[in-house]
Amino acid sequence: MQSGESIYDLIPKPVEVPERPPIYVSQHPKDVDAERRSKATFGHAIGSLKPIPTNFLKSHAKEPVLPSPERPTRERATLKPPVPSKEERPTMGLVSKKNFVYANAVENILSKPPTKTAPTRMTEKPEYGKVPKYLETIKSQISAEKAFIAAREEELAKEQSGRTRELSQEEVDGLVRDMKIKWAKLNDAYGRLPFTLDVPSKKRKKEELEKEMTQLEKDIKRLQGRRVVVVY
Repeated sequence: MQSGESIYDLIPKPVEVPERPPIYVSQHPKDVDAERRSKATFGHAIGSLKPIPTNFLKSHAKEPVLPSPERPTRERATLKPPVPSKEERPTMGLVSKKNFVYANAVENILSKPPTKTAPTRMTEKPEYGKVPKYLETIKSQISAEKAFIAAREEELAKEQSGRTRELSQEEVDGLVRDMKIKWAKLNDAYGRLPFTLDVPSKKRKKEELEKEMTQLEKDIKRLQGRRVVVVY
């Protein structure tokens, strides 16, 4: 079996020197950077920006100069063939003796007017007197909305029917009695208030007692002689 070694491998191989590429030269001028950096530290030199009296801005000096007007070179497309000139003669010497003015007059006199179809009357149209399709669509939408609202109200009524309870007369009397007791306590506190309301807190206390007493009187009148249903 031969190995990958050989005696020729001991011979030193020549060193390949890579070819040196040419020196890169910028396409821009070299003086640009130097001109910019000449004033980069302390600005312009003293006296270099001194204005020249004769070099002043004149009127219309900054306006662009328009080129002189020239005849347009764009060719215009001819839509119709040109009219023959008076010097042109008919082809092959053909000459027509037809009087076109007389011929046109005779053709117009003998011609019949074109027949015109009368417009269809509204009462003769096939859809006259029928309900438009868009009205049927609107009716179906309204009926669907009404059915949905009725079904929703029925569901709410069923849900609320199981959450209500009518109070007995004894429970109503007990509520009225408790309200009257509370009204008496508030009236007692209201009677103990001073006549002079020189402090804002006293005035606010008087208004709160009057409000609570008025609300209790309304609730007592609402409960007396009526059926009371409690929703929970």
